[in-house]
Amino acid sequence: MSTSAKDDGRDVRQEQVLDLPEIAINRKWCKGCGICIAVCPQDVYTADRDGKPVIAQPDLCIWCERCDMYCPDFAINLAGKKLW
Repeated sequence: MSTSAKDDGRDVRQEQVLDLPEIAINRKWCKGCGICIAVCPQDVYTADRDGKPVIAQPDLCIWCERCDMYCPDFAINLAGKKLW
């Protein structure tokens, strides 16, 4: 996605870089404890009928890594490139 800005009469194009992780859930390892859902400050996850997390709003993720850190089953992994 690119944005345009006028700078001294010139059209300046800038690329917007999305700073969102790729969220992977290993459903075989997940036991459905709901910790990741509870600790997420942005409500990225919802529970499916088995209580396991579903990535409902990935664009809201702020990459705090709480879901990854608190998962007792190591079932959540955040991948990508942080820009900070």
